Amino acid sequence: MQGIGFSDDPLLQGRNFSYFDTQISRLGINWQQLPINRPVCPVMNHIRDGALQHRITQGKINYWPNRAGIVPPASEPGEGGYHEYPEKVEGMKARLNSTKFLEHFSQAQMFWNSMSPIEKKHITKALAFELDHCDDPLVYGRMVERLTDIDLGLAQAVAELVGAPTPQNPGKPNNGQVAKGLSQMEFTREALGLDPTILSRMVAIIIADGFNYSEYDAVKETLAATGAFVFTIGPKRQDVTSSGGDDVKPDHHWEAIRSTSFDTIYIPGGAHVDVIRKSGRAVHWIREAFGHLKAIGATGEAVGLLREVLNVEGLEFCSGQEVVDSYGVVTAGGAESSGVNEGLQMLKDGENFIEVYAYEISQHRNFQRELDGLSDQVAY
Repeated sequence: MQGIGFSDDPLLQGRNFSYFDTQISRLGINWQQLPINRPVCPVMNHIRDGALQHRITQGKINYWPNRAGIVPPASEPGEGGYHEYPEKVEGMKARLNSTKFLEHFSQAQMFWNSMSPIEKKHITKALAFELDHCDDPLVYGRMVERLTDIDLGLAQAVAELVGAPTPQNPGKPNNGQVAKGLSQMEFTREALGLDPTILSRMVAIIIADGFNYSEYDAVKETLAATGAFVFTIGPKRQDVTSSGGDDVKPDHHWEAIRSTSFDTIYIPGGAHVDVIRKSGRAVHWIREAFGHLKAIGATGEAVGLLREVLNVEGLEFCSGQEVVDSYGVVTAGGAESSGVNEGLQMLKDGENFIEVYAYEISQHRNFQRELDGLSDQVAY
């Protein structure tokens, strides 16, 4: 049975869109299955899920075009599907796509070309992650073929991870065209020419009995005065005693909260590192923060703890009183206040531990750690 086309009346065309959109938003994609909305003639489509779905559809094909040629749209006269009335308007009226619909890849290429190296890495990982859950070699093989129309290097990287044949030639030449405003890296404070800030950043200071109170207090007071939210994390919520006898009540104990709730962690020096070393959860805090590319700070005896727990090739630590910043892991022999009353200077190459550590916190993530493969060396 042939369908009936709508006239060109602008008001009718607008209402067609509005009513259809309203039905979907109110009832879901299967609104046509309600008896009051159901057409008299049977309708076949590829919709299988969603609200108000009553049919049980067998088979694994739910899209068109598909490789099996199953359920093509019936649009030709005599096939029983919809057919536009050939109205004469200085020619024959027909429902056609413009020629620009034949080009599917230029925008995708421009988007890919405009990404920063870390964003390209994340896109590659995301594609490989999803396709790894596909068991049909034909499906992920064809997906890799489509990626060659965007970028050959992308397609080759995904093919290696998902087990598809490695393509050797691009499907469409990449002209290198880029566009402004597509990469998130264009909107960092540094890219916009703004001063670094740690305002509202969540800082976790991990302590246990025997911690160095002076280092703890210097970092906590300085960062808090600069606008960060500083929390003390211990093995318990009762008082934790420093090596000098000062008692501190933690805000949380490390079994009740995770490093994912914070932007960075800091471990002061002291004999408490032996307690932290023996706690699998506390060790996991350190490794998880490192794997998530967050800034990590350690002073005094805690430097040796980081070296032992992370054990990452290419990561450097201080060997004395100097301040070392290696992939966002800032270590030093001690921590002293940097004169916060005059405003904390956040300097990547500073000589004061808190200045360098605060700078790394302001960067939010150290993406170079992932690009150089250091984060892949730590299980978390």
